[in-house]
Amino acid sequence: MFFIHQLLVMAVGAVCLFGSWVGMRHFARARATAGATRHGWLFIASVGTGAALWASTFLSILALQPSLNSGFELLPTVATLPIAILSCLLGFEIGSRHRLTLAPELGGLVMGIGILAMHYIGLMAWHIAGTIQWNVYGVAIILLLCLSLSALSVNRANRPVTRWCRHGAAVVLAVMICAMHYAMAAAVHMVPEPAMTLAPGLVPAPVLGAGVLLAVLLMMGSGFSSYIIDLRARTESAERIHQLSFNDTMTGLPNRIAFNERLSFAAVESHELAQKLAVFAIDLDGFKDINEMFGHGGGDQLLIEAADRMRGVLGPGEFLARQSSDEFLGLQLSGNHPADAAKFAGRLVDVFNKPFKVQGQSIRLTASVGYSVFPTDTREREQVLSNAKLAMQRSKSQRRGAICMYQREMDDAARARRALARDLQSATENGELELHYQLQASLEDGSICGSEALMRWNHPNRGLISPAEFIPLAEETEAIIAMGQWALRTACRDAAAGALPGIIAVNLSPVQFSRDDLAETIHAILIDTGLSPRRLEVEITESTLMSDQTRSLQILRRLKAMGISIAMDDFGTGYSSLATLHAFPFDKIKLDQSFVRRIPDDSAARAIVRTILALGRSLGTPVLAEGIETRAQWDFLLNEGCDKGQGYLFARPVPLAKLPAAIVAAEKFSHDEAPSINAPKDKLAVA
Repeated sequence: MFFIHQLLVMAVGAVCLFGSWVGMRHFARARATAGATRHGWLFIASVGTGAALWASTFLSILALQPSLNSGFELLPTVATLPIAILSCLLGFEIGSRHRLTLAPELGGLVMGIGILAMHYIGLMAWHIAGTIQWNVYGVAIILLLCLSLSALSVNRANRPVTRWCRHGAAVVLAVMICAMHYAMAAAVHMVPEPAMTLAPGLVPAPVLGAGVLLAVLLMMGSGFSSYIIDLRARTESAERIHQLSFNDTMTGLPNRIAFNERLSFAAVESHELAQKLAVFAIDLDGFKDINEMFGHGGGDQLLIEAADRMRGVLGPGEFLARQSSDEFLGLQLSGNHPADAAKFAGRLVDVFNKPFKVQGQSIRLTASVGYSVFPTDTREREQVLSNAKLAMQRSKSQRRGAICMYQREMDDAARARRALARDLQSATENGELELHYQLQASLEDGSICGSEALMRWNHPNRGLISPAEFIPLAEETEAIIAMGQWALRTACRDAAAGALPGIIAVNLSPVQFSRDDLAETIHAILIDTGLSPRRLEVEITESTLMSDQTRSLQILRRLKAMGISIAMDDFGTGYSSLATLHAFPFDKIKLDQSFVRRIPDDSAARAIVRTILALGRSLGTPVLAEGIETRAQWDFLLNEGCDKGQGYLFARPVPLAKLPAAIVAAEKFSHDEAPSINAPKDKLAVA
């Protein structure tokens, strides 16, 4: 009998432990969700835990005297199951409310009261062939054990969600049921009466055992279903994470991580198959301009279509990925490189021949492609991608839509560029920068009206370096910020000292213009140098303004409020938008020298220049022509109503020390060579 008793107690503990673990697993899911989903998980948790408590309770009652002839009333026995489920539901609901300080303990007490009610009804429904006597002190211990341990269980279940919290809560409930059983065994005294017969209609103990088995199966089914649901959710989540980790969400192409893995695999495969691997770097030309014109929505639309087109020309052994923004990467495994690589690059470039549709407008787009072959160009698979990017940069410098194969001399150029960038960082501090000034003249009489400050870099080893070489590099490395401030301060100081006549014009780079403290910086420089704001003119290209038009307008208005003049530089290139001229407060339009140098012989250039000059007159905005080098250009511009000009015809850019001589020479030349005006006076705009 002792063995059977202990075996039943072990079954009580096992059933309660497993069922409670399943319920606490569901309860943890409920705590991690909200709304209707939370209530659903709470109900499932209550069913699992309540069924476990119900089954273990009646097993515990049967274990008190397993040898006695006994039976249970059907209705009270069945009624205890919903009581157990409801008490667990209320306990979990109250216990999971974070706003109440003792919510877990209060919920546990509610659950404990339900468990006690279930025990009481179950014992009242239990009939034996004998009499039962209870010890009051034993009953008190049962009450204390049930309420305290159920409160502890819900408390453990509401700790930060970890598997140990779920295990701890289930263990506490299992210990509680077993402890209550031994307390009941100590508190009850049963006297068998063999002559007593049980009332008819009672549920025999074996039948109740079948009910307990059904409850256990219910718990197992609940636990298994939750495991399947969790497993499926984790699988879907892992697949989604893998998709997000290895694929670009916008275009659907593999991303840089996936490309790196594929590159590693393809490099090994090329050795095994005795083939070569071509790596491609693809960059969309002018995509930044499209983003600025149509916004990011239009740019994204174009990127998606471009990716679809390139994906459509992929063949066996070819791979395409998106690196970032408008840059893509490609791979091609072949035994006929570099010939196949050139064909693949050609196919990629050809997909851009057909115009794109962006927000109802037809847009022409090109792509520059560079490629390198592994292991021909390098035996390091990490280096082959760098080689391809170098080749792509070379193709972009040649023309739009170009294809360039990596050449070893590109490494030398890249190293030289990196060294130049490194030297540029300290050029301002080392005093290697200097300003040259190019005079500006009135075209009507040739009189000097101002000058433009042009930066020069006197490298200690290479001598004077062209601005076309170091200015883009300075903008890439943001060294232009310190260099630009130095140039502005130096030009203002020289003008305030009386060394410069009239207006002093200074260029602002897009990097400088992107800084929030630009207006404050210029204001501080004017105060430090003592230059009147009305003598300062800042030159800005249209593309600089287009990245954020609202912010750009605010900055220009602040500069205008100080009295500083604003000139649109290089007009005729880029957007040349009438809307920009209308929206922004420009004081001057600078006609780009690429048109001036082609007049008066080029009819197309003449037409463009006339149009821009007419536009300036209609807006009341003076026009200054850059790059005047011949008398014929001067005559044409003056007769077409151009106000001012600068170029080698009047003066070359010179350092400050040589400027007085340049002014004298320019004034003498203008006095001797001033052209006659064949155009009517009313064609001349007032500067």
